[in-house]
Amino acid sequence: MGCVMNEERKTAGKGDGKVISYFGISLLMLSFILAVVITSSTGSEHLAENLIMTIAMAIAVIITVSGYLMIAVIAAAVATVVFAGLKIYSLIVLGSDIPPILFLWILLPAMCVVGIALYVKRYSPLTLENALLKKQIAELVMIDPITGLYNLRSLFMDIQTQISYAERNDSPISLMIIRLRYPAEMKKVLKQSQYEKVIKQLALLIVDTVRLEDRVYSIDENGGFGIILTCDKEGTKIVEKRFRTKLDDPKWFEGISDKQIRTEVKIGYLQYDKNKYNRNANNFKDDVEEEVNYDM
Repeated sequence: MGCVMNEERKTAGKGDGKVISYFGISLLMLSFILAVVITSSTGSEHLAENLIMTIAMAIAVIITVSGYLMIAVIAAAVATVVFAGLKIYSLIVLGSDIPPILFLWILLPAMCVVGIALYVKRYSPLTLENALLKKQIAELVMIDPITGLYNLRSLFMDIQTQISYAERNDSPISLMIIRLRYPAEMKKVLKQSQYEKVIKQLALLIVDTVRLEDRVYSIDENGGFGIILTCDKEGTKIVEKRFRTKLDDPKWFEGISDKQIRTEVKIGYLQYDKNKYNRNANNFKDDVEEEVNYDM
């Protein structure tokens, strides 16, 4: 109980940054209110310089919010030094009559930068935390959202395991890659939802073609699929032939669009050679990709 109370006191003492955040936004608002007061008090004679300084303050705020605090400080300092130098020169050398309220411009750029910096300070850790969380989630996702199949990351993990298994048991393993032949052209004539339906149907066709022990993966968002086949190259040729026969049946893509959809694919495949690849899944996949490119 005592430990809990101590933790609550620590949390209460530390706070969540609300006070500093409110102080910062108040300081920012005060600086712009004073800018309006100065502009309205000094008349049209000093309108141009007042507008320039107000714009300089706004730019410094935008730079700070974008995460470049040091650049914002430099910009505010430059605006302040230039303004102060010109006013001192006008006062001493030219003997101009300068309203005292104008000298508030020496403070306002710094005030607005400090104010916005204090305000965004509370949210910076949250922004960083959210960015890291999104990155971690993206790295953990193993399922393609369109097809429901495992993705490219899963393919690399599984193929390494399958290669090791095949070598230990001296059994064949092959990799097949299937890609849409004209994805860019298909995207031009179909809506995004229709294009995704084509990819889903293509995935269903592939899954319906291979055996239960073979594994199908969606390796990109453009209709690319990878298949780990537990057979040799001759067996893979049979799978290719069976797949192309089914692909010629227009019923697979009926009802997706009023336009006739001609779904053409490129296919490449190779049997794993342990002497050539030495368990290097990247090189194995790259060579299969070359086979896809050669499929004219």
